[in-house]
Amino acid sequence: MEDLSEVITVAEFHPHHCHLLAFSSSTGTTRLCDMRARALCDQHAKLFEEAVDPSRRSFFSEIVSSVSDVKFSHSGRYLLTRDYLTVKVWDLNMENKPVETYQVSHLLTHSHSVSVRTYESFSEHVKLVWLY
Repeated sequence: MEDLSEVITVAEFHPHHCHLLAFSSSTGTTRLCDMRARALCDQHAKLFEEAVDPSRRSFFSEIVSSVSDVKFSHSGRYLLTRDYLTVKVWDLNMENKPVETYQVSHLLTHSHSVSVRTYESFSEHVKLVWLY
């Protein structure tokens, strides 16, 4: 366990190409693997990750950036990821930054009646769904 640098938090197969597997980790990255090339997904075909300024990293950075859910769009072109504070839409053809980013932390910042513990419990059970 001492050598453990990240944990896979969620995985999802592509809806049309069963050889493509997306998986996310506790470091906030999402990787797309082509299992035709290798059944062992230790080398990724694409890496979806936003650049983070190293001076802004803190002890809590990995906690809030850990991806808790990932879903492919019905067409398979987009990927939806959710971390502690945001939901991001990624285009499979553009891995350097998300197409859209939505803040989901408004419960924590706009309501003083919601405790941190309640928000954590709530956020653990929120699952992503594409409506179109």
